[in-house]
Amino acid sequence: MYQYNATPEPRAPRIAARDRVEHSMRTDASKDSFPMMTDPLDEVLEAAPPPPPAPAHALTYRADIDGLRTVAVVPVVLFHAYPESLQGGFIGVDVFFVISGYLISGILYKEFKKRKFTYADFYSRRIRRIFPGLLLMLSATIGLGCAWYLEAPLKSMAATLTAGCVFGANIQVLTLKQGYFDASIKENPLLHLWSLGVEEQFYIFWPLFASVVTKLSFRTAIAAQLAVLVASFVCNVLFLGYGGTNNYAFYFPLSRFWQMSVGGLLAYVNLEALSSPAQGSILTSKVLAHMAAIAGAALIAVGFVVINETDAFPGFWSLLPTGGAALLILSGPHTAVHRYFLALYPMVWIGQLSYAWYLWHWPLLVFAKAHWPQTELRPWWAMPYSMVVLSLALSVLTLYGVENHLRRRKSKLLVPLLFGLMMALAVLGIFMQTYPAHFSALASAKGGPSTGPIVNATTTEPPNMSKPPRFEDATVAKVTAAIDEHADGPGFDWVHEGGPYGWAPEAAVLNPGKPSTTFVVGDSHGHMLKIRYSHLNELAQKGSAVPPSGFNTTIKTNATAFPTALFFTANGKPPLTCNDDHQKAVDAINAVKPKSVLYASDWKQFLRFGGGAGGASKTPRCCTRSYVDDCGYQTKGDVEAMIGTLQKEMAAFTAKGIKVYVAGLNPEGKEFNPKNMLNGGSVGNTKPVSLKAYKAQPQIAYLTGLLEAATAAANATLLNFSDNQCYEDKCEVLSNVGEPIMRDDDHFRPAYVQHYLTVIDRVIDDARY
Repeated sequence: MYQYNATPEPRAPRIAARDRVEHSMRTDASKDSFPMMTDPLDEVLEAAPPPPPAPAHALTYRADIDGLRTVAVVPVVLFHAYPESLQGGFIGVDVFFVISGYLISGILYKEFKKRKFTYADFYSRRIRRIFPGLLLMLSATIGLGCAWYLEAPLKSMAATLTAGCVFGANIQVLTLKQGYFDASIKENPLLHLWSLGVEEQFYIFWPLFASVVTKLSFRTAIAAQLAVLVASFVCNVLFLGYGGTNNYAFYFPLSRFWQMSVGGLLAYVNLEALSSPAQGSILTSKVLAHMAAIAGAALIAVGFVVINETDAFPGFWSLLPTGGAALLILSGPHTAVHRYFLALYPMVWIGQLSYAWYLWHWPLLVFAKAHWPQTELRPWWAMPYSMVVLSLALSVLTLYGVENHLRRRKSKLLVPLLFGLMMALAVLGIFMQTYPAHFSALASAKGGPSTGPIVNATTTEPPNMSKPPRFEDATVAKVTAAIDEHADGPGFDWVHEGGPYGWAPEAAVLNPGKPSTTFVVGDSHGHMLKIRYSHLNELAQKGSAVPPSGFNTTIKTNATAFPTALFFTANGKPPLTCNDDHQKAVDAINAVKPKSVLYASDWKQFLRFGGGAGGASKTPRCCTRSYVDDCGYQTKGDVEAMIGTLQKEMAAFTAKGIKVYVAGLNPEGKEFNPKNMLNGGSVGNTKPVSLKAYKAQPQIAYLTGLLEAATAAANATLLNFSDNQCYEDKCEVLSNVGEPIMRDDDHFRPAYVQHYLTVIDRVIDDARY
């Protein structure tokens, strides 16, 4: 028979030791403690003087639920430290949600039945429990962020800080249109606060609902809770894929409430069963309890192994951890799974630390990676395993040195003080978000925008980024100045719908109204070329010497010699049929009839065919930008079909006398990202990249072959940025004055496009008049 056990049962020595732990932590439900997603269970009920023997249905502390917290938190920490070691470790948060719903609902239902509930007491207990550790972690995170972050990441962190202080981090992250698994959002050291936001938003609604449930008949109360649960679950499923992502299903509170409602339903049924002899117990068979425990453990274990970042999660997949946690709570605490695993002292102890550990582990891992991005140069004490140990140590100090101490204080000033401090951090976050440069220590030491490398103006060869000698070495100031540096160049205006040049989102025009026109179509790789066009236009208007692409002569020209330049480029949207807006560019080219067209795109980002060597689908899709998935929905046939369509498109243009150019694939990657050139407080690895090795990569070689064949068949020309970027086999990541040539993994910095990227000049030359 399943019931709460009021007194420890003497068993074998190991079990007796576990029972002594239970006895020492046994408590009585009261107003001074309140559990949350990661609360130690000794916070469920307040310690009381030794009572007389309790009846069989009395609520007691369950050490196995603390152990279940360990089952949840350890995989989460392991997944964050080593994502490939346990691909489904992130579902531990789902287990936390069920535990939280069960524990807090149990107290709510009991207090409502005794008519002792007040909202003031409820939220005072939440503040006492949650705020001390959270304030410590947020303060440390602010300090490290100001010391180690530049303006952009500090501003992002500050936005989540403010939202997290009012338990709205999940909504704030949702507005970023970035998923939990996106690489860029993983640089936010406060990303993990999304789960606390979901939970606290649930506990705005749930106490009111619980007050109604306790006034209903048993069957009506069950039906009401099932209605909320099912509605939330349906919301979770319907939001999958909404807006092209699973973000709403993941972060939106209504999509997650069902998991805490499962815990609440368990608490209600359990309380009714154990407080009413007529109602009886939940599980009347020990065999059934053992089977349920084994099934619950199996569901969670399977979830850890089979669920991964690419699945439509939460969705139906979340039934594995949620159902597993529910079965383990339902079947405990007397099965073998509970007594010989979950209730073991190490499991219980880690479970008690789980809230603090959850708070500390993520920012430490993020900051260590941000400050020492090059793994091979990272000191051992900044490695993920060290951060895991350090975060556990900080959790011990937080729980025993701060949380437990403050929780026992009866001062009426404590809650207002904690609340005031949290609001102060929220306001500080607003200031940090508004004036990030004032708070960033790195920003104060940051160098100014690059004025470009040293170029030999008398040479008859095209400028080359990797040709020796190097006149200056890299410095931290130069490297930090390169991070995410943007500049389009002057003279551009937006193309307006209904005008003479057609229209597409983000379309821009330079030097309008000229009788000759040149086009650039593509994504952000087309965007980054604007400054070269702007620079040549300024030289033309000034009548300065403009070196044509051959570099064997110089010409004098004036404003009338530079054509109108149209950029139909949009971030994350390649010039392929999988981009719905691309047809607008094609229509504009057919209408305007330019003299030259340049296609520029990060081809390898959108053409990865993770779906294998299958045939083409009816409507081939491009891979999601930013490498957020493995592109399993795209096949090799899809790639070849899209390149085939591109070939026909280019051939139609060349048949009309338009000169067509395609920018091929040039060396890029994490070695070029200035963020990865910093190691601690100094410059780390800045070794050059081998051009041959880059071209030999299977995906690069395959796509290069497709583009070469397509351009040749269409009578177009393939341009190689590597002609300016690499010298022989060496592709430097720094210029000859020690500045990074790129602002991230794959975009050249403005000054290097302006001064070096002369291979694109022939596109403009063909359109001069």
